[in-house]
Amino acid sequence: MQTSGRGRLGDRWQSPRTGNLYLSLSCPFPAKILPTGLSLAIGVTLIKSLKKIGINNLSLKWPNDLLHNRRKLAGILVESRVSDKQYVVIGIGLNYKLPDTIKKTIQQPTTSLMQLCNQLPCRNRLAGLIIQNMIDTLTLFQTSGLQSFLNDWQQYDALAEQSIMLIGDTTRTVIAKGINDKGELLYQHNNQIHQLTRSDVHIRFAS
Repeated sequence: MQTSGRGRLGDRWQSPRTGNLYLSLSCPFPAKILPTGLSLAIGVTLIKSLKKIGINNLSLKWPNDLLHNRRKLAGILVESRVSDKQYVVIGIGLNYKLPDTIKKTIQQPTTSLMQLCNQLPCRNRLAGLIIQNMIDTLTLFQTSGLQSFLNDWQQYDALAEQSIMLIGDTTRTVIAKGINDKGELLYQHNNQIHQLTRSDVHIRFAS
């Protein structure tokens, strides 16, 4: 149960008792390694975890949403913190039984495992699978960074070559062109390729 969940851009939500799966993992991170693009690597890992329980037709919407047929199934939030050493906190919210009363309050199409599975997986076993895969991903990421995950990301990219809206101070309709090796979103606007480096921009499909 979660009463004050928060996500990217300060988005907030409530999770009813036994309704969904939310978990966080804290991990020390070497100061010389920047966690840039880590949320993308975690997205790839989450897809692979769900495919192991038979969930297919999954994709990733930059920078941190996991979709099933353009409906949000999960979200990822990665925060970097520094005290006496650097560490990252990875949060995952996965729709498990998303009630209709909650769905009506969400401003985008959503789905849940209940809608996608003939039989819901054991929540504890699924959490254990995701956590173990996240630990493996963190180990690999600290060795090779985002490079080891770029090919998989491109395979699962929900936005590539799609017309999308970038909603910030103004709204622009552009064509998504994948990501670069830093994990920044590439997009075409006025026949030029740009990189999206701002984090305070909402992204929506234009159609």
